[in-house]
Amino acid sequence: MRDSEAMTTTHPYFPEGLLLSGGIYVPNTFGAISLVIAFAGGCFFILGTALIVANWVNPNLKTSDRGLILWFTLCGMIHLFFEGYFVLNHNHMASRTDFFGELWKEYSLSDSRYLFSDPFVLCMETWTAITWGPLSFLTAVLITKDSPYRHPVQALVSTGQFYGDLLYYMTSLFDYFYSGKSFYRPEPYYFWFYFIFMNAFWIVIPSIVLKLQRELLRFPKGLKRTGM
Repeated sequence: MRDSEAMTTTHPYFPEGLLLSGGIYVPNTFGAISLVIAFAGGCFFILGTALIVANWVNPNLKTSDRGLILWFTLCGMIHLFFEGYFVLNHNHMASRTDFFGELWKEYSLSDSRYLFSDPFVLCMETWTAITWGPLSFLTAVLITKDSPYRHPVQALVSTGQFYGDLLYYMTSLFDYFYSGKSFYRPEPYYFWFYFIFMNAFWIVIPSIVLKLQRELLRFPKGLKRTGM
């Protein structure tokens, strides 16, 4: 084992005295801002490439469809690779020092369940990685090709995302209000920005997609509302 400056059983996560998976916490070498900038830069590069390819395959894409292609591509990246990384490394996440490992340790300041292999979080992320990840990429492809199958698939993925995110919120808040357990640090930044804001996208955007799907069912393509 390395000396206590590099490897330690103490950690900044809440609740205090929490036992982490693997038992050893290695502090991050990169700051929060550096991690976020690097992650955002990678996302912009991949999404820019996806948009170029989508426009090349189908130059007649509507603006709304371009936005959905970017959204589902981003979801596929996060679900399959980032959340999949957690599933594969959850039992020793606290000691990881690679880029994704340090991102997870930074985010876990707002939800320490990721660092002690909480059963709900582990099951939810496993299902998300193996199901919604690949299906998100498939949805982006179907939208690009203007396939009629895009509609049931994007509705399925959006429903799963909405339901999973809702359960994610509710299980954490239930622990807080019912048993007094708090998995986030006391600084408001971690709760309101990391936990609430960063996850709210998977409540808001799937809700919009599902609303558009409902409108499509009520008013099929080519049929004007005034003609109903």
